[in-house]
Amino acid sequence: MEITKLITHPLSDGKRQELFQDYSYDINGYIITVPKGFITDLASVPRSFWTIFPPFGIYTPAAVIHDFLYSEYNATGINRTLSDKIFLFIMRELGVGFFKSKTMYRGVRLFGETSWKNKKCNEGYKDKAIIDMTDEAVAYYNYWHKILKIS
Repeated sequence: MEITKLITHPLSDGKRQELFQDYSYDINGYIITVPKGFITDLASVPRSFWTIFPPFGIYTPAAVIHDFLYSEYNATGINRTLSDKIFLFIMRELGVGFFKSKTMYRGVRLFGETSWKNKKCNEGYKDKAIIDMTDEAVAYYNYWHKILKIS
């Protein structure tokens, strides 16, 4: 649920937006704050799909949080897999339809890896942990699933 209102203004390139103030979103008691000045391209959808999935819409808050979690400024420890699940969770919470939310989620799962940035601090456990199921991986996912309360 939104804690603060998402307020952006367009940059001169016409493709990106800058946050005019901090934007905070509560996910089952865990708060993610995107800082003022963060630059987002909203939903990263290829132009050929804009008639069905424009870069902005009801899902814009989910896209901004997702862009932040994918950015180098994400110091939460949340990895790519969880970032994508958070994206889906927020879209559902915002009332994005099943087809649209699942399609956008699958898009970031399939094509998002090239956009995932190295973090300045605490990158989180790597995605390969999902299949290697080491004690460290299990502990990491148990920790975050307990905090975020999302599957």
